[in-house]
Amino acid sequence: ESTHEVCFTANASAAIKLVGESYPFGPRAALVLAADNHNSINGMREYARRAGAPLRVLPLDAELRLDDPEPRLADQATHGGGLVALPAQSNFSGVRHPLALVARAGALGFDVLLDAAAFAPSHELSLRACPADFTVLSFHKLFGYPTSVGALVARRDALARLRRPWFAGGTVAFASVGA
Repeated sequence: ESTHEVCFTANASAAIKLVGESYPFGPRAALVLAADNHNSINGMREYARRAGAPLRVLPLDAELRLDDPEPRLADQATHGGGLVALPAQSNFSGVRHPLALVARAGALGFDVLLDAAAFAPSHELSLRACPADFTVLSFHKLFGYPTSVGALVARRDALARLRRPWFAGGTVAFASVGA
């Protein structure tokens, strides 16, 4: 409770969208994706592109595992940080990716979004041992029901770096139509 917030969402995709639309992408804040991400994470490319952020893809080897990702992350870190989005487990192949990569990316100065939707139903996930800044999941994958409920579990300090691109009811105390 002292280090994380839980934001309930419609599903993991909605949680990913919250991070993508609010992340401060820019020329020195790249989006680094595993080639094996959920389609919703691939959609974050548009937010990064609009902000002029570089896009890097961590390729897979012949066994559909991340192909030597640490040197690729270290290379990108020399050009600036950004957001690394990784699946804990592939929605496509079922391959579990090394969770140690989350801490390594963080040590290189990246924020990390971990998609735990396919992983969490059958594996324990400690956010102390795997210090992702943003972790997303869908409850229907955990419990079967209810559908349309997911969560963004975010470190409080990481949430403070996000910038909402708009405001609506409940997010402001006062708004005026005058310029």
